[in-house]
Amino acid sequence: MPLRPALRLLAGAWTTAALTAGLLTACAPSTRPTSTQSSQAPAIQSDFNPTDAAWLELMIPMDEQFLQILELAPSHSTNPAVRRLAAGLTPAHRTELAALTALRTQAGLPTANPHEGHDMPGMMTADEVVALSNLTGAAFDRTLTAEIEDHLNQSALVTRSVKAAGHAPAVKTLATRIEKDRTAQLVFVRTTAIGNQTPLP
Repeated sequence: MPLRPALRLLAGAWTTAALTAGLLTACAPSTRPTSTQSSQAPAIQSDFNPTDAAWLELMIPMDEQFLQILELAPSHSTNPAVRRLAAGLTPAHRTELAALTALRTQAGLPTANPHEGHDMPGMMTADEVVALSNLTGAAFDRTLTAEIEDHLNQSALVTRSVKAAGHAPAVKTLATRIEKDRTAQLVFVRTTAIGNQTPLP
């Protein structure tokens, strides 16, 4: 099965029409030409099926961008709760990203982001990241908090899909851990927003 049908399969495992129309089936490419794009699907290692590969190629840019916007909090937020939220989410996502990139290498996938320039649920566009970086105070806090919840919810949905349709044991093990982490992280977002200082487990 080539990689592009696997992207559609992963999307088909989602449970809402909005998501099915989003991240995988209708991620809209930018109008910028990309000379590096190819219709030739990469050869992946036999332990990994195309759904595993699709998940890795989605989660890695999602986590990379998420860490990028969390890094803005210390200099752009005036709310201690928001700064605490960003600081609490960062270590687990760094660990998660390292595990995802290790699996990408193990699978024999290229390091280029196949979704670069696309409008993806759970991610900000490049222009939105720039706009966020120009905000401070309450406006920054509102936008960052909304993006945090969006990332956590969307990545949890994708992760549940690969648990159902993936093949590689290492992918399923990591997906199980990430799904559990997302539950705790969403609780942390909600408790931090009301001033509770309970740390992430």
